[in-house]
Amino acid sequence: MAAADLRGVITASITPFADDFSVDVKRLAAHSANLLAAGCSFVSTFGTTGEGASLSTREKVAALNAIKASGADMSRQVPGVMTPTLDDAAEMIVGIANAGCRAALVLPPYYYGTSEAGIAGWYDALIERTKSATQIDILLYNIPQLSRIRFTADLVKLILSKHASRIVGIKDSTGDADNGVMLAKTFPDLSIFTGDDRVLPTLLANGGAGMIGGMPNVFAKDLVALYNDPKNSDLLAKQTTRILAVDKGGSLVALKAALAQYSGDENYARVLPPLKPLEGQGRTDLLQTFAQSGFDAAA
Repeated sequence: MAAADLRGVITASITPFADDFSVDVKRLAAHSANLLAAGCSFVSTFGTTGEGASLSTREKVAALNAIKASGADMSRQVPGVMTPTLDDAAEMIVGIANAGCRAALVLPPYYYGTSEAGIAGWYDALIERTKSATQIDILLYNIPQLSRIRFTADLVKLILSKHASRIVGIKDSTGDADNGVMLAKTFPDLSIFTGDDRVLPTLLANGGAGMIGGMPNVFAKDLVALYNDPKNSDLLAKQTTRILAVDKGGSLVALKAALAQYSGDENYARVLPPLKPLEGQGRTDLLQTFAQSGFDAAA
């Protein structure tokens, strides 16, 4: 495998915000440290769960530098690049590299529908524009339900034909176990991650590297345990119940609500517009489901 260290449970971290909607660096650094202490291999900031598409490149690079200044281990950060703009993507890549991060998770350009050759050309241009500044490793982000771009085997091969030394993995957030297995078997030299807890055991059994997902924000210890013991059907059943509840509650807003509740710190529940925090009966139902699944936040 080209990047043998890129394995395990990687948390797609939430982003805490201050009341003026600026990134709350202190809470983000503390949350990242807690995730690593719970056994996660890396933390991926500013992806989908981190509201990365709602933040400017300037804000995200500044936050990474501030986290670094606070003493965070940046070698265990794999931040997201969530923009269709070539110039912003290039600036973010360089910022991620300059902060000392392990790799960058790069979403394809998601606004204009185009051909696979066009998408490959965008990655060509991004790597060309940044190659004099950094050779940082890149993971491709396959989330077609939001990006409208699917990384087919042919598209991955097209990108690898020019950039095999730079592309080290794929995050497959389709939720389709067969698709994850196909990627793992077709590209055994890449680190293939799922974004879905329920796919993790199947992917690991077929050569996958692990998961990059939002659920470890709350359930890091259980997901690390599942990674280490993927045949644990009890843990898998619990995570299936929990992920369905999180999806029903609005995904990242549900995770932030749970963190706020369990930490006793409502700042964690704050989200950027146009999102709205999960409150009232929705939060009550979410927490009840977690409790019924046997989750103990103090454990």
